[in-house]
Amino acid sequence: MHVLKQRLLGITLTALSVNLHAAQDDYSATYNQCMEASDGVTLNMLNCISSEIAQHDARLNEAYQAAMANLSKEQQNQLRDVQRLWIKFRDADCSLLGSLTGGSIDRINSTSCLLDATKNRANDLTRLSEPSL
Repeated sequence: MHVLKQRLLGITLTALSVNLHAAQDDYSATYNQCMEASDGVTLNMLNCISSEIAQHDARLNEAYQAAMANLSKEQQNQLRDVQRLWIKFRDADCSLLGSLTGGSIDRINSTSCLLDATKNRANDLTRLSEPSL
């Protein structure tokens, strides 16, 4: 019984952490509203996170194309290689987070990791695509 209470507490704290995290970062208002309305239900939260990932993935792809357009051929090859390595790292890192407890919280941890990593990489590529001062 004690282990069950610990797991429930962990799930509750993670759900609260995800909601707080969403409100603090530069996620869309729709995402923040979706997470607030999810009532901590795993499936609802996963749907919110997946929608937000799609938006940041589109930003990432646009920023990648813009960065490629501003680089020399050699730099384009470097960026392509780096991006491929980053995808492998992101996927492996988030997969690990999705396997630590064996519970449903793993899915939230994994998708939240994908969201954060994709958002941050989109931001990095956006900065890379801006003209130098």
